[in-house]
Amino acid sequence: MEANKPIRKTLRPCPEESKNWDDTENLYIEGDNLEVLKLLQESYLGKVKMIYIDPPYNTGNDFIYADDFMRSQDEENRQMGMYDEDENRLFKNNDSNGRFHSDWCSMMYSRLMLARNLLTDDGLILISLDDGEIGNLRKICDEIFGESNFVTQFVWKSRQNKDNRNLNGVSVDHEYILAYSKLSGVRIFKGEERSGEGYSNPDNDPNGAWASANMAGIATESQRPNLHYDLINPATGINYGRPKMGWRYDRKTMAKLIAENKILWPDSLLVVQERKHT
Repeated sequence: MEANKPIRKTLRPCPEESKNWDDTENLYIEGDNLEVLKLLQESYLGKVKMIYIDPPYNTGNDFIYADDFMRSQDEENRQMGMYDEDENRLFKNNDSNGRFHSDWCSMMYSRLMLARNLLTDDGLILISLDDGEIGNLRKICDEIFGESNFVTQFVWKSRQNKDNRNLNGVSVDHEYILAYSKLSGVRIFKGEERSGEGYSNPDNDPNGAWASANMAGIATESQRPNLHYDLINPATGINYGRPKMGWRYDRKTMAKLIAENKILWPDSLLVVQERKHT
């Protein structure tokens, strides 16, 4: 309801408060972000490639927008400074509030709905948050963007030094950046082209250039018993035994690699290697 509620407002340009007004391609907007998102629907519906938001973390000391409230204490609230410059009411969401998580979720839900409308079909939204509300945010985004459109949850190392403030003795040194796409099945992060250095094709492998990779595992038999077995070359009958830390793959995967001719069999009982293609 909040997302669909119409407003009778407009954006007012402020050239006198701006820098390089006539030349810049950037736009900075001040105001209640819910109202601004509604205003942007007309001009930018389905045209935004990426959205990054850094919302209140709801730590108990954050001020968040109240989308549904009574004004019976209006004068008292004004005296306490609970309005911003545009007369939007703010309130401090203390953890003693019975709707502590619910108020934050209500604020986020409508804004994320409108943000999704602005994204292009191959668009992406990134949201910074910490452990406090990340679970709730995932559920909200799953509902608005769809579970299949979850891209990843980046872990961002936020501090270098040990944090001694936690009573439980655990130093939390990371936060998260949650990523969702507008549509599923779209490759969002393309990255850099993979380097072909170290790869060659001396035997004209139809799959292209390759490099050898060690097939020995990294787990003891008690840790991964399925990786400990005798490996036999089906063409020669040579038994290469089992390395101390097992093989990298289980029997089923190894059989598939053998069938695809991706195993490099040494002449003697040396380390068996795998063809890794670019």
